[in-house]
Amino acid sequence: MASTRDADPDEIASPLVERSGAEGRQAEGKAGAAKVALVFPYFRTRAPTELLFPPLGLAALAAQLRRLRVETRIFDCTFRTFEQLGRELREYGPAIVGVSSMVSLTANALRIADMVSASLPGSLLVAGGPLPTVFPRRYAGHFDAVFRGEADVSFPRFCRDYLERGASPATLGVLPLSTYDGLFVDRGGVRLDNPAVNHPESELATFPLPDRSDFDHAAYQREWQQTTASRTTSIILTLGCPYGCDFCSKPIFGNVVRRRGLDAVFAEIEEIRGLGYDGLWIADDTLTLDLAYLQAFCRRIAATGMRWSCLSRANGIDEPTARMMKEAGCRRVYLGLESGSQTTLDLMKKQTTVEDGARAVRLYRDAGIEVAAFFIVGYPGETEASIEKTFALALSLPLDEISFNVPVPLPGSALWERLGGPDENRDWTRENEVTFVYDSEIDEHWLRRRIDETLAAFAAATAAAGRRRPSASP
Repeated sequence: MASTRDADPDEIASPLVERSGAEGRQAEGKAGAAKVALVFPYFRTRAPTELLFPPLGLAALAAQLRRLRVETRIFDCTFRTFEQLGRELREYGPAIVGVSSMVSLTANALRIADMVSASLPGSLLVAGGPLPTVFPRRYAGHFDAVFRGEADVSFPRFCRDYLERGASPATLGVLPLSTYDGLFVDRGGVRLDNPAVNHPESELATFPLPDRSDFDHAAYQREWQQTTASRTTSIILTLGCPYGCDFCSKPIFGNVVRRRGLDAVFAEIEEIRGLGYDGLWIADDTLTLDLAYLQAFCRRIAATGMRWSCLSRANGIDEPTARMMKEAGCRRVYLGLESGSQTTLDLMKKQTTVEDGARAVRLYRDAGIEVAAFFIVGYPGETEASIEKTFALALSLPLDEISFNVPVPLPGSALWERLGGPDENRDWTRENEVTFVYDSEIDEHWLRRRIDETLAAFAAATAAAGRRRPSASP
């Protein structure tokens, strides 16, 4: 997609002088007020698998910006239309517009960039999030700057300096650009690629709580109440994952696990309760990795009366901890079992066994916790016979919910590299669709049919066993 903000860098002699072409138009356009707009470009799809949560990354950035006394507003598009967003951004008139993006939001993010360039030509456009972290150069064609990795400190400081120094998209060189971790710029004679960082626990302890004040909590709670009779929102306790699953991409939080202090976690939970929520979706990849930390969390959350759900690996959990989780209000655990074939699990580099998965399901179920399981079918190197093992495993375990997905080679994953990088311009906007985005030896029609048959058999078995199957939800 062409962007009205594109300019030929060779036409621009210095980042400190007025520009010709598109960047000259930016410099001549009316500068925005000293405000920052943070945009989450998710517009509701109403897909059956849709789960709605406020964008916590933007809430964390808003808190840091406001700590620096930078006027900031989050524009969460979940309950907005594109036209509403355009009107509200024009009325707000920000000097900086930051857009968070990931694979499935690419088209929306670029469309918003084009809209901002046309309607707010004096505003600086900045991209961040998982896909800009992996492909900053792709976004640099549509945005003035990209922040890669954890930008909790560097992006707010950049915004403050930009506003205080009266910079413009044409004069970024007046800023100490080399001092902003994760900043990538390739525009108008400015070329910069600062290394991204992962903040240590000692620095995380200094961060303010995410500022959730700009979200439409009534709308989020209404949606959850209608589908699950609960009012659930998300929270993050730990960052990073030490495992190297072939299909996983960890461009933001990386490989090193860091834990938030529980005092800060429970201060945030009290704020969440004050907003009217009664349930938590703990979005961590590795909450159950550190049993001592998990047990300490369980001892404290039990007193709040909050129900909660979380992800768990198939290995590492034990019976006492599972029972403690139940007593502390854990309602459901989601397990990435992925496959019933050990050969396929090894291809995925899961570092677990089929037996580990079955044991974990039974541990949680025996403790009284509902268990949902994710499976990946059609993995590169799989056969129909190995896929049938996955269907058989899903039907053999006492699960409350199952889901099947085909592999998605996420940018930044080993699978992406192994497949030679499928078309990075393809936008995966459809949720839970059984469609391969690379050449596969597995027949999609056969796979769709077998998934449908397995889901139907699971529903019949669940009904016969008298297990309640609530709507898909954490």
